[in-house]
Amino acid sequence: MRCPNCGARMNKQAGICLKCGTRLSQIQTASFQAVKKARAEYQPEKVVYITYWPKDLNWLHTLLWCIFLGLFGAHYFYVRRYVPGLIFLIGWTVFVLFFTISGITLGGGGIPVFTGNLQILSIFIAMMGALIFVYWIYDIIRIALKRFKVPVVIETK
Repeated sequence: MRCPNCGARMNKQAGICLKCGTRLSQIQTASFQAVKKARAEYQPEKVVYITYWPKDLNWLHTLLWCIFLGLFGAHYFYVRRYVPGLIFLIGWTVFVLFFTISGITLGGGGIPVFTGNLQILSIFIAMMGALIFVYWIYDIIRIALKRFKVPVVIETK
């Protein structure tokens, strides 16, 4: 396992990171609920991202948000990771709207065929949508295996 503070390898048997001194007990008692308070008090240095699932965050809810609304970034918003959530939301919305509107304007007869600059734009948007879709599947797997990084506050003792 890696230390969430410094990224160095951490020996589970020792129970402490030899590089920065973070204890395994601190990681196991890390609080997800304290993230909102730390960000409101402008103390982002207290927030760390770990793959160890905290006790005050529901793993099943995160997985369900990802499965059903993950293409719109709902699972990122649920765990208070707003930047990747906005990337998913804006990217997938642009993808859906572009191909819905272009399908309607071309008569709705299958895949739209464009020429010139619109063709380049449609290829770019299609690639963006495919990338978001693949990353969504990857997120489902990471959440199911509890390898998804979650923001927490590790209390210093």
